[in-house]
Amino acid sequence: MGATEFEGILDREIAEIWWEKVEAVMNLVNCTPKNRLKYIVSLFVGNALIWWRSAKRGYEPREITWAEFQKEFDDKYRPKMYRDKKRMEFLNLVQRDEQTVAEYELRFVALAKYAPETIAAQEDRCYRFEQGLRLEIKKGLAVRITNFKTLVESVVRMEEVVIEDKKKVEEKINQHM
Repeated sequence: MGATEFEGILDREIAEIWWEKVEAVMNLVNCTPKNRLKYIVSLFVGNALIWWRSAKRGYEPREITWAEFQKEFDDKYRPKMYRDKKRMEFLNLVQRDEQTVAEYELRFVALAKYAPETIAAQEDRCYRFEQGLRLEIKKGLAVRITNFKTLVESVVRMEEVVIEDKKKVEEKINQHM
């Protein structure tokens, strides 16, 4: 159904992607917290299984709760230092010169989960996105757009115009040479 085994490799990005896939499956089938724990542990192999057996001993004789499990998993595979680094990456995110608006948006959305309080309101999300845009794109925004989808669509169109203008200027320069 989309979720795969987890080997317990200490690559933060791989653990993050794996966790998101597993969560999506569990949400799809309306998994209860108790069943979530059983399901996720059933996907552990190798180092992940060794880690799990050790981690759960700290909670015996009672069963570990889903919230406790999430914290244990995060501490091991997505530690605070990693999440803080991703948060700072989001807070400092800007569209690079070679990056399209679509690429910038993908990175923005991927990192936004690390600083949800900064973009809780749609207006805040739009403002933060707009602030990271390249100046040549940003200066085309005459009014503040407070709907994220509308903002992205608008700046993608602006980017197309900027690219078209650059091509026309280059063509004129080449014609006069």
